[in-house]
Amino acid sequence: MDDEWTKKDPLVRFRKFLENKGLWNEEKENEVVEEAKADVKEAIKKADAAPKQKVTDLIGFMFEDLPANLREQMEEFTAKESK
Repeated sequence: MDDEWTKKDPLVRFRKFLENKGLWNEEKENEVVEEAKADVKEAIKKADAAPKQKVTDLIGFMFEDLPANLREQMEEFTAKESK
């Protein structure tokens, strides 16, 4: 049953189609994989360099009027973040 669905897999079928047309090969795939790895690595660097969001900012952005339970939490986090 697994083989039956593997034959119908659109990604596998499209890959075979491209290979038969001479538009895709293992070398091109390796290039794409390496490029994707580099893109991900760069995106992680950018994300790590971005300032970390404070909990108080998150709560403040989510609510215009804070419910009582969140007002309490906001006070606690404000005190922790000011240290």
